[in-house]
Amino acid sequence: MGYHGLVSKGCQRCRQRKIKCDQRRPGCMRCEKSKKECPGFRNLADVVFRDESSRLIQKTLARDSEGQLEQSVPIAILTTTPVYPKNLDPHMWPTGISPGLSQPINEIGAHFFFANYTCDEPPLSKEYITWLMQMYTEGNNNYALRASVEAAGMAGLSNIFDAPDIASKSKEHYGRALAATNRALSNPVEASTDMTLAAVTFLGLFEFVTIENWDHYGSWAAHIEGAAALLQLRGEEQFSYERGGQLYMQLRSQILFACMQQNVTPPPSLLRASREYQNSALAERRNKTLPRPIGDLYFQLIELRAAMKKGSLTDRIVIRETAISLDEELVVWKGTIPEMWKYTTIDAVGFPPGACFRGKRHLYNRLWTARVWNNWRTVRILLNRIIIDTTPFDTPIGMEEGSPMALIRENSTEICISSPDLIGSPRSATLMWPLLVVSQEPLNPPEERFWAVEQLRRIGASMGIRQAGILADVVAKSMIEFPFTPV
Repeated sequence: MGYHGLVSKGCQRCRQRKIKCDQRRPGCMRCEKSKKECPGFRNLADVVFRDESSRLIQKTLARDSEGQLEQSVPIAILTTTPVYPKNLDPHMWPTGISPGLSQPINEIGAHFFFANYTCDEPPLSKEYITWLMQMYTEGNNNYALRASVEAAGMAGLSNIFDAPDIASKSKEHYGRALAATNRALSNPVEASTDMTLAAVTFLGLFEFVTIENWDHYGSWAAHIEGAAALLQLRGEEQFSYERGGQLYMQLRSQILFACMQQNVTPPPSLLRASREYQNSALAERRNKTLPRPIGDLYFQLIELRAAMKKGSLTDRIVIRETAISLDEELVVWKGTIPEMWKYTTIDAVGFPPGACFRGKRHLYNRLWTARVWNNWRTVRILLNRIIIDTTPFDTPIGMEEGSPMALIRENSTEICISSPDLIGSPRSATLMWPLLVVSQEPLNPPEERFWAVEQLRRIGASMGIRQAGILADVVAKSMIEFPFTPV
């Protein structure tokens, strides 16, 4: 098997017409707008990795300063046994993986990683994915990166197929990747390289995927905090080229998710890196073609929630005014987006059960747009919850249009409608926080909260992200303790 570079992930009709496909599943938006039945998507394993055994020399061992380390052969992927569980009926998934697989499981894990945990949409790019695959296959001074990719991919597979043998293999690779990363971090030159930062990010992904209970949550959060220190080590230089900025944004997403879940302020190193990025030529070029980023508002919301949790901010009037001000900035952001970033809501006629919410679907120009909108909706829900909680007790709160209660309901519904577009794609993990917020909000009706819980479970089952299932179980239990609040 050999890697043959990136190929189009579009549907058959869009590829034949040589036009960009939004890759929405089960059918793309271009086909839908043309009133044509979408012919579906091909299995990339069959076209990206082709059998060229006669041209490959098997590399079996690689030596480092501590002895022998396992050396992966160039990435080899099964073409006879599909490993796209997101295309399977969850009720039909096997309880284990056949022992007769012809390729090493670490290579299958790598394919699962590239197919399910990476994408070439903003803030990443085709160039970044190409670089990452090349670093995986070349085998020169990048053992930490290869082992972390394989560990995360095998961990996802073991969760989906309930395969303890694969879970054990993934932990072995994780240990090797961690040791190799620590050696790289002890070298001042290697510590600041792109490969080291990528390896650290994927080790965090492994922790994220494999969390079994909240007792293990601290290790993931601690890993993320340590990874943030690398951003400071890399300095402003990392924002002088595209890949450096993309690696930063990839790690930033992990850090912000951890901070939001724990209600803690972002590490100072991340705040400094964020300021350096915003002042860079890279950000300036981005801002000319894309809507204003809402990352700054996210930071401010995190800091507000953290101050409330610590008790360093207790003045209800100040808290409420701060939340109202941030919410107004979100409204301004919505008014500045270009036409192509707007979405439409359609009646989901003919869609199978579970593929739409309340008979509605959204049409976005691409999945990244849906992610940005869901981030925006989530921030609005959290801010309006703060506004409600800090409203004077003698002030009535109604459900009229534009009221905090109405905004929470409206944005929660929009998140639910958008979720079928994202689940099963590499954007699935970005949906976890919005769904968690919807499911935890007592103002939302039970139907909506249960839908959000089930979508979390679908993410866990289809993408192998165990934390999604844990969150679903925790919220389902809390719904008994904190039921629907009628208004």
